[in-house]
Amino acid sequence: MKRTFIAAALLAICSGGLHAAQRTIAVVNGTKITAEELTKRLWWQHAAQDLTGLVDDTLVLQEARRLGIKPDEKQIDERYAALQANYKDKADFEKNLRSVGWTDKDIKSLIADQLLIRATVIADGKISVTDADIKTFFDNNKDRLGTPEAVKLSQIFVNTKAEADDAYELLSSVGADFAKLSALKSANANLRKNSGGLGYISKGMLQPEIEKAVFALKPGEYTKPMQTGNGWSIFKVDDVRPAKPADFAAIQGELKAALLNQEIARELPLLTAQLRQKAKIEIVK
Repeated sequence: MKRTFIAAALLAICSGGLHAAQRTIAVVNGTKITAEELTKRLWWQHAAQDLTGLVDDTLVLQEARRLGIKPDEKQIDERYAALQANYKDKADFEKNLRSVGWTDKDIKSLIADQLLIRATVIADGKISVTDADIKTFFDNNKDRLGTPEAVKLSQIFVNTKAEADDAYELLSSVGADFAKLSALKSANANLRKNSGGLGYISKGMLQPEIEKAVFALKPGEYTKPMQTGNGWSIFKVDDVRPAKPADFAAIQGELKAALLNQEIARELPLLTAQLRQKAKIEIVK
């Protein structure tokens, strides 16, 4: 429901009237940017799309009232708490609300509308996701739902083959420490900062030639210099994490939510199209 947040923010700015429109919200090298300029930009970019979205939302909310559907207060509180948890503390959250003229009540009302729309689509489409549906989906997608094999990888990256060969010679002949060598020699700032550490990389995430080389290694082993992008690399495997098959019991709840969301996304435009056919809609210009 991203469109609802954009439209609500736009309406919140507009509803402040002349005083809000003239309020300075940023100063760039002495040049003021006002709320009015932001409102015009948002309106230009999003108004037509979000007016359509607001009309659709209004139609579904009217249908919810007709069907007697009520929002779940517990779910409202849970979603509000999850939204607030994205900020460092309550004060920061409230500061962000005030910056667009919102209140706690506005946010909870918006969440309630979202829940009502979901519930109405579910009721109208008679949507249900059974345990059998979840199990069938799991069985058909078991391979990609599991955790693939992964390696904990480190890298030395340099600009030229000569530098890569020198680094390889230090590793193989002198027994230089890979992490220290990467921190000292790598041309990439992040590699130097992290002593070459890349973390765990799953199968399928690397270029085929690199993946073939690194997944053939045992912990502690490293590749010969390889050309990568605009430079040359040596990769070392620090650890191997074997593939782990998907556990149905552990992800059953997530799968149910995903399948339900999929059905809601499919059914929502069908419902709004039906409601629009029966509705009297006047766009005031």
